[in-house]
Amino acid sequence: MKKQIQLLAICAFTVNAFAQPMIPNGNNIPTPGLSVPVSVATTLTAGAAGPNQTWDFSTLSFTPLGTVDVISPSSSPIGSSFPTSNYALSLSSQNSFSFFNVSSSKMEVQAWTISSPGVGNDYSPNPRTLMRFPFNYLDTESDTWQKVGGSVENVTVTYDGYGTLITPTFTYTNVVRIKEDYGGTDIDYQWYTVNPLMAVAIFDHNNNTLYHFGATPNKLSDKEPLSNHVVIYPNLADNEVCIEQLPVHSSVMISDVTGKLLFNTTVNAERINVNTTTFASGIYLLTIEHNGKKFQEKLVKK
Repeated sequence: MKKQIQLLAICAFTVNAFAQPMIPNGNNIPTPGLSVPVSVATTLTAGAAGPNQTWDFSTLSFTPLGTVDVISPSSSPIGSSFPTSNYALSLSSQNSFSFFNVSSSKMEVQAWTISSPGVGNDYSPNPRTLMRFPFNYLDTESDTWQKVGGSVENVTVTYDGYGTLITPTFTYTNVVRIKEDYGGTDIDYQWYTVNPLMAVAIFDHNNNTLYHFGATPNKLSDKEPLSNHVVIYPNLADNEVCIEQLPVHSSVMISDVTGKLLFNTTVNAERINVNTTTFASGIYLLTIEHNGKKFQEKLVKK
């Protein structure tokens, strides 16, 4: 992958904090209006692949590059050149735009941080697949792609790891790492959060640079429905159920089918564990409320 800045988002479902996050589809890409800071640093390594990794970039010195904004493709001055795009980003510091098509089977990039159609990373002749749906740990997808005026190139995309990503400003848990292999030593990496899954770091092999996108669960919750980012597992509960990526100061309630309230608390953290050993087997209603938003989900006890 050539020099690039990317911000992507797709929904993911996580079975538990140490299990394999799975990317089922692209239904929950961020809506226009979300804006996150982007910065860049130099690093000689992207870390190891595998399960339950910790990628620690907390000691790197990042230089601010402005913001990345989620926009409607039609709102871009060059959006008409990409009529099938249904997701777009704007990089304020470069006055550039990226366009994507998210379908039921895959996410493709049609243009990447360009200011004019046909110039730079314009993949109009053959869009590049970023990932397929569903996408599980160790899944691989091979694809061809082509820039305007360029030759046909190849890339192999692999979901090669998951775990914790540490940056100077935030620690992300349940992140997914995607490896993009263009042959030889041309290998890039991208880290995504889950629910919604959002690119929070990208390693570019060209100059050993690491881009960091400052999206946090709390920042996402300001723009997204609660259902887009709250994680509940296991949802065939035995003795305990974990609820993650909660907005701080949100209310969490669990009631039975008769409406009787069995659990009620206001959280002061983004994760809580609820003891369900005293719950009888059956179906319960989990309700989360925050700033006028409400999310309800059925909870099943073994």
